[in-house]
Amino acid sequence: MTATHSFSTLVPDTILDAVESTGLWSDSRIYPLNSYENRVYQIGIEDSTPVIAKFYRPERWTEAQIREEHQTLLKLKAAGVPVVAPMVFNGDSVLRHKNMMFCVSPRLVGQHPEADNLDQLYQLGELIGQLHHTMSAPFVERINVSPLTHMETAANQILMGNGLTEEHQLPEKLKPVYKQQIAKLCDMSKAAIGTYWPASLRPIHGDSHRSNLMLHNEQFHLLDFDDCQNGVAVQDLWLHITQTENPRQQLSEMIEGYETYLPFDLRELTLIDVFKSARVINYAAWLQNRWDDPAFNKAFAWFGSEEYWVNHLNELKHCELEWGEMSK
Repeated sequence: MTATHSFSTLVPDTILDAVESTGLWSDSRIYPLNSYENRVYQIGIEDSTPVIAKFYRPERWTEAQIREEHQTLLKLKAAGVPVVAPMVFNGDSVLRHKNMMFCVSPRLVGQHPEADNLDQLYQLGELIGQLHHTMSAPFVERINVSPLTHMETAANQILMGNGLTEEHQLPEKLKPVYKQQIAKLCDMSKAAIGTYWPASLRPIHGDSHRSNLMLHNEQFHLLDFDDCQNGVAVQDLWLHITQTENPRQQLSEMIEGYETYLPFDLRELTLIDVFKSARVINYAAWLQNRWDDPAFNKAFAWFGSEEYWVNHLNELKHCELEWGEMSK
């Protein structure tokens, strides 16, 4: 890592010192987990099970936003919702070491959901419904979702190529078609939002893809609330749709499970394409925005080539061509 990057000081001794500052005694085993936005490690503990230490990316969230995430998780756990909540040390879960915020959580062992498993999709719907029912009060510190704004901001960032060398930027020859494609998706999104947008937003997980769910002791648990926000219920469901020919079969299973706890407004299905398009655009902008992080250079070495940008444009075109399939 370069000495200037925010995680450059996060060397093994620092990681172990941080964990041991809680009173836990490590056995010096450190195993990095698959996380790039933050840094997450499994830490071996003497005469006990390992724990998970998560070091927050500086300046991404405020301390108040992180505290609200933790308070929510602790309340959910107390209410019997299967989540992984941070551990509390001396009355606090938001910990600091060398000006870096971190938390420690129990390790959960299990399997991620199986794609296309309808029984599991029903269970996932139940879990999301239970989550939304329990998280009734909107977040105060967390962001409110605004997909159209996010799309436009991310697309403008990509077009500007901020922080990228010329070889990684969107090629000039592709910019006209990129602008055209973004404009088309923004127009379609405006139309969908104009047709239906909820009167009020609800607190949601915000990034409930398969890797953030774990089947443990025959029960699904939700992990990693780093992106929790005020949003729309369908945001926590649509990421589990893997079929393109008949997505309603998968949706119906999740919605049936969800309605064990809460009614689901079917008008939200018209917003799936909006969130899908926003996710595709935001992912490319996220890679660009984090390109100064050496971990991204290594893990996403394919980013920024002309082939990458052509594929990105193809993804955006597919978003347009598949528009409406989810809500048929």
